[in-house]
Amino acid sequence: MAVSRPMTATRRRLLYGANVAVAVVLVVAVVGIAVWLAGQYGGRADLTSGAVNSLSSRTVGLLGGLDQDITITGLYTVLSEYQQYAQKRQDRVRDLLDLYESFGRGRVATQMIDPMKEQDKVAALLQRLREKPAYKDEAAPHEEALNKFPDLNTVVRQLAEGDLAQFKSFADADARMKRVREFIIVANNLALLGREAQGVAADVEELLAGDVPRYGRAVSAVREYLGQVQTYLQDAQTWMSGDGAALPDLMPDVRVFLQAAKDRYQPILDDVAALLRETEGLERVKLEEVYDTLSQWGIQPPILVETQTEARVLSLNDVWPYRAGGGPAPPDGDPRDFAGEQAVSSAILQLTQTEKTAIVFTRFGGQSPIRPDFSQMNRMMMSMPRAPYQVLNAQLEKANFVTEDWDVATQSTPPKVEDAARTIYVVFPPQPPPQPDPMRPSPQAGITDAQKQAILDAVSESGMAIFLAGWSRATTRFAMTGPPYEFADYLRSTWGVELRDRHLALHFSETPQRRGLKGLANRVILDTRVMQFTDHDIARPLRALPGAFLAAAPLEILTGDGKPAGVAVEVIAQVKETEDVWAVADILRLQEDLQKRFGTTRHEDDIASPFPVAVAATDALGELRKVWEALPDSEDKPDKPEMMSVAEQMALLRKEGIPFRQIVVFGSERFAADDVAQSQSVMLTSKGPQAYLNYPANTDLFINALHWLTGEADRIAVGPRRSDVPRLDKLTEGGTAQFCRVLLVGIWPGLALLAGAGVWLLRRR
Repeated sequence: MAVSRPMTATRRRLLYGANVAVAVVLVVAVVGIAVWLAGQYGGRADLTSGAVNSLSSRTVGLLGGLDQDITITGLYTVLSEYQQYAQKRQDRVRDLLDLYESFGRGRVATQMIDPMKEQDKVAALLQRLREKPAYKDEAAPHEEALNKFPDLNTVVRQLAEGDLAQFKSFADADARMKRVREFIIVANNLALLGREAQGVAADVEELLAGDVPRYGRAVSAVREYLGQVQTYLQDAQTWMSGDGAALPDLMPDVRVFLQAAKDRYQPILDDVAALLRETEGLERVKLEEVYDTLSQWGIQPPILVETQTEARVLSLNDVWPYRAGGGPAPPDGDPRDFAGEQAVSSAILQLTQTEKTAIVFTRFGGQSPIRPDFSQMNRMMMSMPRAPYQVLNAQLEKANFVTEDWDVATQSTPPKVEDAARTIYVVFPPQPPPQPDPMRPSPQAGITDAQKQAILDAVSESGMAIFLAGWSRATTRFAMTGPPYEFADYLRSTWGVELRDRHLALHFSETPQRRGLKGLANRVILDTRVMQFTDHDIARPLRALPGAFLAAAPLEILTGDGKPAGVAVEVIAQVKETEDVWAVADILRLQEDLQKRFGTTRHEDDIASPFPVAVAATDALGELRKVWEALPDSEDKPDKPEMMSVAEQMALLRKEGIPFRQIVVFGSERFAADDVAQSQSVMLTSKGPQAYLNYPANTDLFINALHWLTGEADRIAVGPRRSDVPRLDKLTEGGTAQFCRVLLVGIWPGLALLAGAGVWLLRRR
């Protein structure tokens, strides 16, 4: 039988010491392996509240779906230690590019170039651009035309100088010529042409001698010069062969010279006209536009995004736009926000997305929702007019959408958008007709049935639309509701969506002075305190973001006999079940309650929550049945096509390339308008006052609806981000840098060993 021996102090110390040593080795090994894996596979965690050290999920999806290589290059430099913000911006761009390469899965390569120190890399970049297919031969017509210019310019210069010399000799021989006004003008023009001929030749030579020959600018300079030549020579020829040759008492040789002007000038004028016609259709070379922005790196550092065929250059204003809304600057005083992810991802979209989607904002009357009316500019106040959806329009264009405006009141057919593979119609409520004026008994009529049908026909042909509806607002100060929503019957009969546009959804709160009565909590704004986004694909990414609907009307999804066959309707956003929100049926009654009783209660004809305020409808079941019947029998095949989810129906039909119809209905007309979606507030933080968007989900909600309609869920819609954690300053050589080295290499490991030794000594006892 084995008998355990008591552990001696020596064995105990040896065992505990070995235990500590093994633990230290294991910890070092685990940390080392973790660091190596993070470097190999991009492992990282973003602990900032603003997620400034990570990419949005949609950008990650975009990068994961790339089928071609992307190169992203930042040209940032710090000219001096006194250049404000330059170091911060360089660091932020470098960090962003590292994220793109990390998530690019081998498809994205990035680099930072300091043009002050790495001229060889700049030269290699320009050479790479010149060899891209989009730019390699685009300047061939420009070059061909410019090759003809030197000989023509020589002829023009010789003619101008020769005729000018003759004019001087005529004036010396006959003093009367110096008093002829037209003679003096022609002589001055000939002298000017001689000087211009030499100047433009030098300018063209200089434009073609740079790192990137400026063929477009050279052609523009030549055309401007030839236009001047054409005018001067034509005027000179007309005067000399006409009024000039008819002057009395001219010497015979002078008269002969003037009469022969047409023979001297016309061949040159013909050559000038021919070269002008040849260069008329030549546009500016795209490579020059890229180069012009790149060459501004000293004051406007750019980012270049490339594919194998072409490139997009992002200016400082694209990557670092000025802070919108005039919000307070961060502690370093930088007036710009960082929108690098938005700009870079938009450029990748433009380079890789071959098919574009047209967004046609459809209205009847009123101002354009996306383009300012400059005729309304207030010159006294020096204020520029703005369109209601101007910022949204700019974000749509950056997301590679093509936007158009269609006013059915002035144009009976929808605009044709070139290079667009599909069209989505955004339908606004028609503007109501003005009230009759007793002094002018011929008021403008409202939208006609034919005009309304033109909109519905366009929507039907496209198969995709967003209907912006809502509460029917007052048309006069005496009438509290306007005409009923003109497309209500269409939404009800075709899509099974009932818009209760006579009801206004309002948020109430308890009134301390009147128990049992409620007062308005937030006027006509429903925000995400009482409204929630559902798990629908459009709304799911936004569930953690604040959003709001303005002047919202409740929606109702019809069931039973009222539901159209084959249509599936899903809720995107809805008012929560709460006693504090309901849809008011009678606004006059509400106003009377608030004025007389200082509070109100929900009445029988009001609509209690919960109720939807945004829905998505799909009419795919009819086409789906045909596809389902053709599917081979298997365990995965559902018993009926109706058993498939809407997402599964859409995925199957898109896989088979079969079109189907979809719409999105919002019960708020202006939730995505700039005055709501871009409204800001100021918060006092530890770093000082900070401006933030009140409802950042609104714009993304609209853009998500567009992506859902087109089936492009990997598209992005992210805005500028403001850092909530300042970056550590770079360490320069000196006491601080030396201390950090000693801390990291000596003191910190020493403290760890000291702690381990302390544990070992305690365990010895």
